[in-house]
Amino acid sequence: MGQVVIEGVSVTSGTYMRHLCLMFLADNWLWMVLPVALCGVLAVWIDVRFVIVALMVLFVVLPMVLALLYFYYGFSPEARWSIMEKSVTITGVDITMDFTHERMKTHVIGRDDVRSIIEKDDVVLLMLNGKRYTCLMLPASVVDPDVAQALRQLAAQ
Repeated sequence: MGQVVIEGVSVTSGTYMRHLCLMFLADNWLWMVLPVALCGVLAVWIDVRFVIVALMVLFVVLPMVLALLYFYYGFSPEARWSIMEKSVTITGVDITMDFTHERMKTHVIGRDDVRSIIEKDDVVLLMLNGKRYTCLMLPASVVDPDVAQALRQLAAQ
C-alpha cells in the first residue's frame, strides 16, 4: 500500500484536554475518590469536621492535580502537534506532519514510536512512547477507510 495524505488536520485544544483528562481520570479515579470516601467514613464514625477535610480535598487538592496535568501534558510538543493545522502523510513506516505555520518544522513519527491506536467517537488517539499520556490526536472525521487501513498497517508492524 502506498501513502495516504490528509490535508488540514487539527483538533481543538478543548477536545485534546477533554480526552487527556478522561484518560487520566479513568486510570486514577480510585486515588481521587478514596480520600474523600475515607473522610466521609471518618465523619460518620469519629467527627463531623472530617466533612470539611473531605470538601478541602475535593475542591482544593483535586483541581491542583488536574492543573498539574494541564501544565505537564497540555504544553507538550505532542499537544501542539495535535492542535495546530497540518497535513499528515501516513505510510507503512512512519507518519509525517507538515505544518501550515511557517515557524513549525516537519515532524516524523516512526512506527516504533507508536505504542497503540485508540479510536473514540470524535478522535483517533495515536499513543506514543515516552510519557504515559503522550498522544497525537487526529479528528475522526478525517479517518476514512484508506486512512484506517494505513493506521492499522502502521500499528501492526
